[in-house]
Amino acid sequence: MDMKKRIVTLTAMVLVCPIFLSGCWDRKEINDIAFVLGTAIDKEGSKYRTSVQIAVPRDLGGSSGKSGGGKGWYIESKLGKTIRLSSQEIQSNNSRTVNFSNRRSLIIGEELAREGISTIMDVFTRTPQNRLLPMVAVTEGFAYKILDTDASIEQFPTEMVRELILNFTKEPISIKTVLTALLSEGIDPVLPILKVDESVPPKVGEPLKNVRIAGLAIFKGDRMVGTLKGDMVKIMTLSMNQNKNLEMSIPAPEGEGDLVFLFKKNHARFVPVIHGDNVTMKVLMHMEGAIVENASNFSPSNEVGMGKLEKSLEDKMHKDITKMLDIVQHQYQADSVGFGEIIHQQKPKDWDRLSSRWKDIYPHVKVEIETDVQLKTVGQALQPMGLRQEEIIHD
Repeated sequence: MDMKKRIVTLTAMVLVCPIFLSGCWDRKEINDIAFVLGTAIDKEGSKYRTSVQIAVPRDLGGSSGKSGGGKGWYIESKLGKTIRLSSQEIQSNNSRTVNFSNRRSLIIGEELAREGISTIMDVFTRTPQNRLLPMVAVTEGFAYKILDTDASIEQFPTEMVRELILNFTKEPISIKTVLTALLSEGIDPVLPILKVDESVPPKVGEPLKNVRIAGLAIFKGDRMVGTLKGDMVKIMTLSMNQNKNLEMSIPAPEGEGDLVFLFKKNHARFVPVIHGDNVTMKVLMHMEGAIVENASNFSPSNEVGMGKLEKSLEDKMHKDITKMLDIVQHQYQADSVGFGEIIHQQKPKDWDRLSSRWKDIYPHVKVEIETDVQLKTVGQALQPMGLRQEEIIHD
């Protein structure tokens, strides 16, 4: 290449490069953006209330987010004819561009959940800025109240909601999880229920408004139709293979008092047996655990005693699973465990034949439950502590 061609080539490169190195024409400076940390959506009469928790950068600092006397966040809340319009009302009241890309959680009020959540999912799938990773939950009462809790252990209340849901199940319940259930055949969504709680009784100290998971919201399609509370929550997540560490207590098989067990290994397996329109679902539950507390006078010091405990635990599990499935299958008629999806995966030809009538077939599905509990250890102490030998009942 001669000198003249080199000069022409270099000149062209110098002229073209600035085009690629120039800044974005539609960029937003960070101090022109209001970052939303969490969203709560409620139904009030015929209108929708959208409430957002927005970060206040000047007040962020340290582990508590409360430097300079501020909380690190504030709440905007507006009513609108639709969810989208109520969100626009928030933008019209804000000097910065509201940005949802860093949202931690989406909280849905109970009244709206019972009406149906498809409208919420519609909004979230149409706007690219709305990511599908925020955690999702339903509340007892109005959702906006969760945004105004203290949640002192985290920087923001919505971050506490996120951490609670992350630790609740093996696979966190996010917007993506809900959409997958709504769009899948043979399974209905299940969402955690949040409740505002006081950190301590008033007589112990000054209580703070905290957040806890108080149960499970059971959906049929996109509508919330009921709830599960107490031990039924553990049994549901166990049946869904989503329980991380299950603790159970039972009365001692002999003597008085209770024993508490921790199960770190548990697995539910489902086997559908189909003859025509008659469907039987075999539930095979396997659990491995250990004694973590013996508040009884029973000492399981040999294989006979451990066998009695395992039998008692198997009976309890059988009873609890039967009760839970009876509630969701017959009372709510919601396929929360996903019997239909299991048939779809294991017996696709049968599912093709049954799917159009599954709503009518599901309540009549017969369930057979087999439980297998194995206790690997009794802990470091073989006998109950603090009791004399003559007070202890040996197996």
